[in-house]
Amino acid sequence: MMKVFVCVMVVLAMVQLMVEPSQAIDCADVDRSLVPCMPYLTGGAAQPAAGCCAGVKQLTAMATTTPDKRAACNCVKEAASRYQNIKDDAATGLPTKCGIPLSFPISKNIDCNS
Repeated sequence: MMKVFVCVMVVLAMVQLMVEPSQAIDCADVDRSLVPCMPYLTGGAAQPAAGCCAGVKQLTAMATTTPDKRAACNCVKEAASRYQNIKDDAATGLPTKCGIPLSFPISKNIDCNS
């Protein structure tokens, strides 16, 4: 019986090592996702481009867990703060314009911890 238990534990340990660990959100990836949105966010385009909406969709796919959502939110907030010419109404309405629900608003004034 002990041999079976040890074998099961070894197999479980091997499976654990084979499973790819969750990758943390990287602000560079978030930035790359939203770069195609800059013309819309700065008022240079009336509608977000298809590449912009694809980036918003990619951002949604990257941020699936609460820690990932907080990290992505902080990255977006930081990026929005770097560009002073971003229109706040365009930024907050971007997910809706793209038809993609995002669990946090794109804004430089958002509290990402709530």
